[in-house]
Amino acid sequence: MEQKNRTILVIAIAITVIAAVLVSFGLPALTGQVPEVSLPDISQEATGGGDILPVEVTPDTVQNVIATLSRPESCYRELTVSLYWAGGSSATKIQIWRDGDYVKTVSGGGGVTQHRLVGDGKLCLWYGGDKTWKETAADEDSFDLAQRIPTYEDVLALDKSAITNAGYQVKNNKDCIFVEVRDADLGYLDRYWVETATGLLCAAETLADGVTVYTMTEDALRTPLEGGVTFELPDGTVLHESSAVQEKDGSQS
Repeated sequence: MEQKNRTILVIAIAITVIAAVLVSFGLPALTGQVPEVSLPDISQEATGGGDILPVEVTPDTVQNVIATLSRPESCYRELTVSLYWAGGSSATKIQIWRDGDYVKTVSGGGGVTQHRLVGDGKLCLWYGGDKTWKETAADEDSFDLAQRIPTYEDVLALDKSAITNAGYQVKNNKDCIFVEVRDADLGYLDRYWVETATGLLCAAETLADGVTVYTMTEDALRTPLEGGVTFELPDGTVLHESSAVQEKDGSQS
């Protein structure tokens, strides 16, 4: 499982770098990446005012702590993913709508807008202005790969030997579990901030030889998703429509 995650990581980084270069020349390409996550040591209290997990985060407990978190089944998010390379950079804005087993994303950067939709057992991809789409069968990884950001599940599959630091930190005024992971083979240092209140990754960064090459920041979050949001294909076919059902008590909002 760990080897699978690292393979996905290597492929995603390669795609990301190539995409950044292509976008800088105005060519259509994918942007974004799926780096890995992990965790250990530090036991400082967060002070951002949110919910604090009442346990110490250590190399021995961190994966158990992360396993207690759960993500909202219905939400809307806005993210900014930035890539940096010698002599340039690019920024991609990503919107994410999730409702149950359906997720759709719209990402834009370099004049290109990409749409992804996962649901009904399918993963569909198209670009702004398209009336047709590419379709593949969705698998257990499709939901998270569609968002193109790591999640707390990735932490559970990692070898503890890759973890260099972890603990509670405040990031962007949110109480988070901080995770730092070093990949000796690729020479990357990955840092992640998982919000304790939502189980969502709200910030991340990757450094190569001490230089920042990737950052991700959550700009907005709404949960649950309001009613009437459609998950549809570019030809107008609606696969799903949100009902704004509250997650905890099942009542209509």
